[in-house]
Amino acid sequence: MSEDNFLERLMKMKGIVKVALLSKEDVDEVERLEREAEGKVLMGLCKGVNLGVREALGRRRVYACITNSSLRWPKTSLVKIVCEGETIGEDIYDEAELERLKKEGNIVVGNLVFYREKMRLMKENREKMSVIMLPLRIPELEGRGMVVGSPSPPADLYLKRKLGVPEDDPKMGTIIIGVNG
Repeated sequence: MSEDNFLERLMKMKGIVKVALLSKEDVDEVERLEREAEGKVLMGLCKGVNLGVREALGRRRVYACITNSSLRWPKTSLVKIVCEGETIGEDIYDEAELERLKKEGNIVVGNLVFYREKMRLMKENREKMSVIMLPLRIPELEGRGMVVGSPSPPADLYLKRKLGVPEDDPKMGTIIIGVNG
């Protein structure tokens, strides 16, 4: 797919307001901001890794997209809390599944579930825990060799400034799309 066709398709997606191809300097700056954010404690728990953004930034072409509240966010897990390869917690968007997990004695806070049988790992190895932000699975973009990531707040602000969008508008967000083709 040509770059023009790709951009045209992106702009037709519900919830995509603006798209820009990032320069090498922009990619480097977003990468720096993400590394800085990953070094801080996320969600009050532990350090994190934004796998979605990392993978997107590693592609041949990287696009920043300004989104609004009508973007269809995936109903799959975006966040996993892991310790030594074990999933201790994750976000879940299926109400019936959340209720079932709660009845089984797992800790459910909003959409975030902490698995009861894994809590010992959290207590014993807190320094080995990490929050992993997964690539976004946006149906319109799946199966096309693309990776979509949701940037950290500092990278989000940088991209909004870069694309000339008000930083303080809570209805506007950003995603990063990496493409090899």
